[in-house]
Amino acid sequence: MIDPSTLASLASATVALLAPLVGKAFEKGAEEAAKGTAGLLVDRLKARLTGTPAKAALDDVAQQPADADTQAALRVQLKKAVEADPALADFLQKWLEDGHKQSAALGIQQTATVTGSNNKTVQISGSGNSVS
Repeated sequence: MIDPSTLASLASATVALLAPLVGKAFEKGAEEAAKGTAGLLVDRLKARLTGTPAKAALDDVAQQPADADTQAALRVQLKKAVEADPALADFLQKWLEDGHKQSAALGIQQTATVTGSNNKTVQISGSGNSVS
């Protein structure tokens, strides 16, 4: 079983990477993006989440990638999906590694604004990294 902190970090990192990838995909147009790197990464995640409530939440983020509410809903559904299928955590770790490599090539940068106290945030770039 994955500890709650790691689970939350994994879900947050996935959504943080996904939102700009989806945005990049839509900038290029749906047809062209589906063939491009960003589209392929998003499609890979969609395929893995098929049959779960997280897939519907992912579709919502695809429609509104900058909407904080849809992103929050996806984080919640990803955590539930990983709790139900622990192998999904390994898939997400690999997906994040691949996604960070591709997002760097697409010129996507990460930012985080954290307010309050006792908050945790994770941002990863490069290769061979893990969230723990």
